[in-house]
Parts: sequence; structure tokens; C-alpha cells
Amino acid sequence: MIINFILISLTCQTIIYEFIANSLTTSEWEGNSNLNNCGLILYLESTNPSVRVSRMFLGLEPHSQIIVDAEFLSIGTNNPIQFYVDSQLQNSVQVISSQSFMCSGAQPAQYQTISITNKHNRRNLWLNFFQQSGGLVYLKLSIIKCQYETAGCIENYDTLCLYWKLHQQSFYQKYITQSDGWVAQPFQLTSYIQCGYCLMLVFQQIKYQTYLPPHQDILIRFFKYNTNIIIVDYSYGKLTIDSLYFIEILIRNHRDQILQLNIQALPYNFIRDFEIFYTEPELTFKNFNEGCLEQIDDKCLICQEGWIQDEFLENCHPICGDGIIQGQEECDYLISNHSCIKCKYQCIENCQICQFGICLQCVDGFVINSNQNCDPLCGDGNLTPYSVEQCELTVNGVWEGCLDCRFISITNCKTSYFSICLQCEIGFQLEENVCFPYCGDKFVLQQYEDCDDGNFEPYDGCYQCKFQCIEDCNICDRGQCILKCGDGYEFVNNKCLSVCGDQIVTKEEDCDDGNTIKFDGCFQCKYSCPENCYDCYQGTCLECIDQYQLLLSNQCKLQLNCGDGLVQEEEECDDGNYYAADGCKDCLIEQNWICITMTKDSPSQCTFVKAPNFVINYLNMTQNKQYISIQFTQQVKIYTPQPLSETLNFEIPDIDKKHWNSSIHIIQDVGSYLSFGEYIVQIEVYQLLKFRPILKILVNQNVANIDNAILVDLEEQITLQYPNYLDQTQKDYSQRLKSLNQYLIYSLSAITVVSLLLGSGDLFFEILAILQFQQYLRYINVQFPENLVIYFSINDLITVQPLLDFLQFPLILQFIDIKSNQEYCDGKFNFYKQNSSLIINLQCQIFQCSLFLFLVVLFRWVKRVMYFYYMSSLALYINPKIVLKISQSFYNICLDLLKLEKFMSLQGVQKALLLNGWDMIFKTLLYTRNIQTKNYLDIVQLVIVIIILLLYFNILINFFNLDQQLFKVNKNLRFKVLSFGRQFFFLLFLIYVQNSQILQLGLLLLTSLIQTMFLQKYHFIFSQKNYIVQMVVEISVIAFILSSFLYISEYNEQFNQENKILLGWFQAILLSTGIIIELILICQELLLKLNLTSRRKQLVVKNPLFI
Repeated sequence: MIINFILISLTCQTIIYEFIANSLTTSEWEGNSNLNNCGLILYLESTNPSVRVSRMFLGLEPHSQIIVDAEFLSIGTNNPIQFYVDSQLQNSVQVISSQSFMCSGAQPAQYQTISITNKHNRRNLWLNFFQQSGGLVYLKLSIIKCQYETAGCIENYDTLCLYWKLHQQSFYQKYITQSDGWVAQPFQLTSYIQCGYCLMLVFQQIKYQTYLPPHQDILIRFFKYNTNIIIVDYSYGKLTIDSLYFIEILIRNHRDQILQLNIQALPYNFIRDFEIFYTEPELTFKNFNEGCLEQIDDKCLICQEGWIQDEFLENCHPICGDGIIQGQEECDYLISNHSCIKCKYQCIENCQICQFGICLQCVDGFVINSNQNCDPLCGDGNLTPYSVEQCELTVNGVWEGCLDCRFISITNCKTSYFSICLQCEIGFQLEENVCFPYCGDKFVLQQYEDCDDGNFEPYDGCYQCKFQCIEDCNICDRGQCILKCGDGYEFVNNKCLSVCGDQIVTKEEDCDDGNTIKFDGCFQCKYSCPENCYDCYQGTCLECIDQYQLLLSNQCKLQLNCGDGLVQEEEECDDGNYYAADGCKDCLIEQNWICITMTKDSPSQCTFVKAPNFVINYLNMTQNKQYISIQFTQQVKIYTPQPLSETLNFEIPDIDKKHWNSSIHIIQDVGSYLSFGEYIVQIEVYQLLKFRPILKILVNQNVANIDNAILVDLEEQITLQYPNYLDQTQKDYSQRLKSLNQYLIYSLSAITVVSLLLGSGDLFFEILAILQFQQYLRYINVQFPENLVIYFSINDLITVQPLLDFLQFPLILQFIDIKSNQEYCDGKFNFYKQNSSLIINLQCQIFQCSLFLFLVVLFRWVKRVMYFYYMSSLALYINPKIVLKISQSFYNICLDLLKLEKFMSLQGVQKALLLNGWDMIFKTLLYTRNIQTKNYLDIVQLVIVIIILLLYFNILINFFNLDQQLFKVNKNLRFKVLSFGRQFFFLLFLIYVQNSQILQLGLLLLTSLIQTMFLQKYHFIFSQKNYIVQMVVEISVIAFILSSFLYISEYNEQFNQENKILLGWFQAILLSTGIIIELILICQELLLKLNLTSRRKQLVVKNPLFI
């Protein structure tokens, strides 16, 4: 028998691979492999000692054993060779020969020849070895083929190996590129160094199914590289596998034509080299003519009933359509059916391979479900219409409303459309596409609600759909109170125990004073004697111990000899008497006194010292910023190196800190040296309030005066004004309204300049009067909202101050020692930093007079000298007619400017004062509120004021002394004088009645009403356009003043800040109507003139003789 085995082995052994290091090639060995030498011997080694050298062999012929003959070189001592076959360490290695020698560098080396014989019938094989120093010199791989030509030398089972046939191979290539019909979740691949970096499938769960030919048994083989457990579900049962490497599963008597596998890893695993073998059925019928009644050999002579004979093939076929399934028929219906055509089942839609109407394999993009139907592959990013797919996961993300390619069903939804719920079940309410239990419908949902009484009243047995007993119930059962402790008791450990400290005396307590202070008569709800008490009754001391005195407060106090002039331990002072107001009374230091003891056992010496106080004053409110000053009544100091400004804290109790901000401006800080501390605090509140906030100022360290008297009150508070807050959107709208009015003013200015060049100055004075009049409304002493303050800032456009600053005109005033920082400190004039100096305020008029004189002198010189010289010179080079037209135009301009000389008379000056009445009266009256006579400049300003007032007084005198007949003729002059009177009294009330809001608004309203009467009475002296504009301006100002009564401080509580902001928008638009109407009427007048000019040109063209 042994001889036969040897002969068979010799005849069937085949060499399939041979490696020789001397060939100077690594021959596809992986793992940082490299050729090295030891003397004349070449060997293959790994450059990384921690990495094995490996190689994979694919597609081996069917075999039963492998034989590995190898020669290794080992350098150094104690350096064994580790050789692996299919990742399994070979412990039984046959050493054929071994010899030692010295390698280069005097290193000992050993040359070994080994041989390994292993059972092996897999179609793939990998070898690897590991050696610290040295490597492979020679290797030969041989296989022993199967004795018979079989599929895989399967010899471990009682079935003869000849019967096994290969059905399917998967994952057998070195680099796996396709799934081979497997469905893995997820489908991932990883490389494995021990098989030459081959790929393995990493999975948590994989599924596979295949159609098998007629078979008896099934053998499943695969390579598993992990000790984790896998569960193989093959329809007939489940198999749990925890072994390693080569796995074989035998399934006997498998009758189904479809093999379904579901392999689940716990938690994950690696496999490759998957193979399926099967055996044919034991009973087979060859050359059997089904349906044949009589046959000779393979030829049928007569068919059975229900069969017809095929004369060409000489066999029988069942009759299709007789309703009887016979032979190869899969179906047979008397009536044609779309699923059965010609007695064969038709494949369902999207099915690629089917049998008997059962789909075995779907087309790409579809998978077989449990009902053997083809469903679209979920997760491929393609939504298949008219299929079970309702939605599809996106490629780079996940749609929250989609799960397994179906819209996520909304819990408790009765009617839905895709992922949108249209109607919830009874007892549920739809909110944001979610069905929530509806509490209050008197319908009890057992899963979510305990009860539902249809109301939300607490303590009525059911509250918020949960059982709730009466208030303070201790034991409650389904809304019914079983136990409730009385007053003074609490429920602890299923008992009602008295509460000590609630000031309620129960029967278990002697007393209850609500505190835990000892010796106050009651402690821990038991009577307690005061400290140092000798005899007491129910907490009341009757007699103290020796040397103690019973006080009215029921306390025993040590008897002190107060008044003996000796300061004892519990005495603050002792001046030897019992007098009050001498600094020491009852041996206690009185307030604002300091007592010291000069020598031991001497009476205290007391000195009166006034302690410092800090005073806070409300300064003003600029836009939304409120300013408060902090000052001390004396020079003070502190005892720490940290400045006082860093320890001042500010609090607004009823406002969150994120809604307000504070900052401190140091005028004079307080340190370790004496100083008058002075600070300005800026408070800005970022929200509108319905109450006036209270600012608390806290001093967090001791502040003392020169006598070391400590600041007593370390906390002060002040009530702020209502915040004048605008959010960013409201500020943007305010700026846009301001910009709109700016564009209107620019447009009117451009039209005015054109009108001046054309020789008409009436429009200029008309627009100037409107803008000057409205700019003084901002000085009304009421708190306007911030949006209206932003609107009033457009009045800065109608001043020539930027031009004066550009020409550095204010520098001239420095030579005469005029201070430009003298601010008016009353009402709105302080808010707008209005200077009270007359010369500073009149610098615009001074500049105008200077410019006027300069132009008059200049054009006189131009008229006499330059005009005739240059015009005569130009005539030599330019057409004389053109020169003549230019000279005439320039000459006329010079004449118009020279007409201004009429203002150099007394009447001219008075007329100029009337034209410039608003500005001159305002600046003059403003100075009269702050007249000073400290230096010569004050005298000069006083003289200028007297001259201006005398000139205006002279205008009024002339008005009353002027001939009445002249006034009848010159109605225009009378109206101008009356308007001047209105200007005078309007500005007089505006400046001198700053302290009374109601009186100021009433007087200003009176002047506007009188001016409206003047306009109505003298309307015939105006053009229709001027009359309309002036009436619109006056009416808008009257409406503005009337509505401004709502800003007075008495209405702050009734008319809140939000309403003030809305009123501010209304007033800003109201004041803009005058400018808008003016611009509209001017544009309308220009259009009429252009239309008239166009008609005249057409008339000239038609009638050229009348030119």
C-alpha cells in the first residue's frame, strides 16, 4: 500500500514554481523584499525586520497536497526561521541538511535545507516567511495532483470526489474588482500583507443567491481571516463559525434550485476565495421520453393523452392550453394570462434571469426582494419612477425625510402625501408636520395621557393631561388626594412632620421664631434662655448671672462702668461723661466724630470731622447716551494702589447686562493722594422701556478724607430718562430720509444758482427763508426721538462754516484772543454745543461783508481798466460780434453787482438786516442771555448787540411812523415788517423760555398762528406758487408744534418711546413737505416756460415775417 502511494505521488507530483536568488530577481515576492549577499551566497530578505516576505499563487490545478523545498540562510545566533503557508505557521518543518560557516564581517551563518508537505486542495496559495537576519536562497513549490480528474480533490466526505462539480467562484483574484453578485453592507476591501498584499472583503453582513443545476449536496468553501464570529444563514438552518482560515460548509440533500446565503459578522470579518461545489442527484434518467406511451430505444411511437408527437424529433410535447401542467410546461391556463405565455412563465419587470415565474437575478440597478420581485437598488442615487422607491438618498448627503428609499412615515398620521402629513389620528394635533398628542380635547390617549378633562385649570384633578391632586397634597392617587399635611407640617417618609423655622407653632413644638439664632428665647423650636441668663421662663429671662444686666431686649449684657473715663474691651470710647453731641455717647463713637486715647487710662479725646459724600447729577441725554457726573464733597483718598475708577461698579437692576453698556470718562481720578474725584459716566440702553431705569453706583473700597473719615454711603442711585433707542434698521431708514432731503436741498440749490445767474434772486431768498426757519425747530427744549434728531442734522448743510474752515477764517479771530469754546449751557443749546460768543457766531456775516466790499472794489476796477483793455485786445483775434456779446454779458453782470452799493446806506443796511433776519436775531438774542463784561472784547460785543438792536428798533419805529398812505401802496413792505416781528418773537420765546416746555411750545404755536393770519390777509401780494409754499410751510410747522406737546416730560408714562419714534417719522415727513412742494412747483413753472418757448419758436417758423 505504501509503495502504491509513493508511486502515485511520484507520478502525480508537478513542479509549478521555482525561485533562485542567483537569478537576481525578486520574482514578485512582496513585503519590502530585497536581494542581499553573504559572501558569494545571494538571498532574498526583507528590508523591514517587522514585515514578512510573501507571495501569492493563483489558479492552481486541482491537487491534494503541496510540497515546499526551500534553502534558507540564517545570519547570527538564535535566529530561527518562521515559515507560513496560507497564514498558518509551520511548526513541523523537516530539516534536510544544515551547515555552518562564517559570513563576511566574522558573523556566524547557517545554511539550512528544509522540506514541508501539507494537505492542500485550494485553488489559491500564499507563502510567507519571517527572519530577523538572513533570507531565502532557493525555493521550489510542487503540487500532487488529484488521482482522478475532479473539480477539487474533495476527499474529506463519504461522497466520492469524482461526483463533486464546481459551480461558482468569487473573490479568487488577487485584486478584487467586482462584487460577483454579492450584496455587502458596506462593500469595502482591504489589503493583506501575508498574501502579497492581496485584497479581502471586509463586511458586517453580506448576501448572495445563485441558481443551481439539479443537485444533491452542496459544499461551500472560503478563507476567513479573523477570530470574530460569523453566522451563516442558508435557509435550511444557521451555522455559527468562530474558527480561522480555511472554512468548509457541507449541506446535504439541498433540494432547492436557488441557494440563498446571508452571512453576518459580529462585529466584522474578512473573507476571500469563495467556492461552491455540488453533486448530481443519485437517481437520473437518461434518454427518457417524457409523455411517451410506447417507445423503442429513444424513439417514441405513441404519446400519452394530452401530449402530441413531434414527428421530426420523434418525441412528445404536452398540449399547451388544455389546463393541465405536464412535462416541461411551467404553467397552463385555459384563458391566456399575461404571466403565462406558451405555457412558460414570463419574467417580471426588470428581471434578467427567472424560472417558473420566479426571478433569480435582476438587471443592474435592481435587487430581489423577499417576494421575488425586482426592486430598485436603494442608495445608488437614482430615483426609479413608478416603483417602490419614493425617494432616494443623495450622493453627498442624506435627506432626513428618506429611509430605505421610502418617505419616513409620520407617527400617528392618518392621511399623508409623500412625507407631508395632512391629517392626524383622533387625539393628535398637527404642528410643523408632526402629530403631537392634543391635550384638551377630552379624548384620552392611553400611551401619552393620564386624563383629559378639556381644560387647563390646575388642581382640579387633571392638569396638562396628567393626574393632579389639590394643592399641597402629599399622597395622590389618580387625581384623588389621600393625604394632605396641615399648616406647619411637611411630608417626609410617608409621615407628616412639623417644620421648624416656618414661624408656625405646632403641637410638637414649644415655639418657632423662624430663625436658628441661639440665646434669643427659642432655638430649634424649644424654649431657650438668653446667654448669661440665670433664671428664665419660656424663653424670657427673669434674672441674669452676676455682673450682667438684664436689658429690655431680653438679653444679659456685661455691666460696664461707662463714664469712668477708662476705655474697656467692649467700649469704643469713654470721655468720662454722659453728654450727647460731644463725640462719645454711651461709650459709642457718634457719627462724624473721631475719638482717640492719648495715654493709657485716660479719657477719650473726640474731634468733630465731617465725613465725605459723593454726589451724582444727571447732565443730559445725547441721542441714546445719557451722561451722569460723579463728584465728592471733599478731597478724598483711598488706601489701595488700585485707582477708584477701576472699582466703581454700575448696575441697572431691571435690565439684562447685554442690553445696556456703561463707560466712565475720568476728569480727575482718586488715588492714594488727596484729590477732588470727578467722573462722567456714559450709559446707553439698547432697548425701549416702559419705565425709567434706575442706575446704581457702587463704591467697592474705603474712601476717606484728610482726617481719615470714611465715606458712609457707598451706594447711590439716580433715575435715568427713558431710552431713546433706535435699532439698526430704524437708523438706516432715518439716514435714507435724511439723504432724500439732502438731495431735495441740492436740487433746489442748483435751481437757485441758475436763477441767480439769470438775474433773479427772489427764489434764493424764498428757499433760504424756509430752510432757516425750520432749522430753529430743533432748539425746542423737548426730548425728540433719535430718528428726528438725525433728520434735523441736515440743517448743517445751509451753513457756510465748512467754507470758512477751508479758508481758515477762524484763525483770524485767534489774533484778537476770542475763545471759540464758550458753550451755551442751557437747554438744547448745550445739547448742540452752541457757542455764545457774538463775534464767533457772526463770523459768517463778517465774511459776507468783507466779500461784499471786495467784490464792489474789484468790479469797479474791472469796469474801468480791465474791461476795455482786454475786450479791445480780444477783438483783434476773435470775431468782433462774439466779443461784443461776451462783453455785453460781462458788463451786465458787473452792473448787477455794483447795484449792491445801495446796501451801503442806512436804509440798505436795514433792508439787509430784514433779509437776514432769522440768523441775525437768533445770534443777537442768544448773546443777550449770557452778557459778560470781563474784557474789552465783551465790551465790543455788547456795543455790536446794541447797534443791531437799535437798527431793528428803528425799523419798527419807522413802521409805525410811516405815512399810512405809503403803506397802502407798499403792502409788501408792511408784510415784511410784520414777518420780522414774528421772527423776533419766535426766536425770543425759543431762547428765553427754555425752562418751561409747555409755555415755550404754546408761545411758539401762537406766533405761527399769527403768521398764518398775516399770510391770509396779505395773500394778494404773493404769486400763487409762493402763497401755496408759505402756507404749506406754516401749516406743517403748526402741526409739528402741536404734536410736540406729546414729547413733554409729563406725558412720558402715557406716551411711550415706541410711539415717540412713530411720531418722529410723521414729523420728519411733515417738515419735508414744504421743500417737496417748492421743488414740484418750480419744476412745473419751468415746464410751462419751456412749453411756452417751444410754442413761440413754432410760431416764428410758421410766420417768419414777424421776426
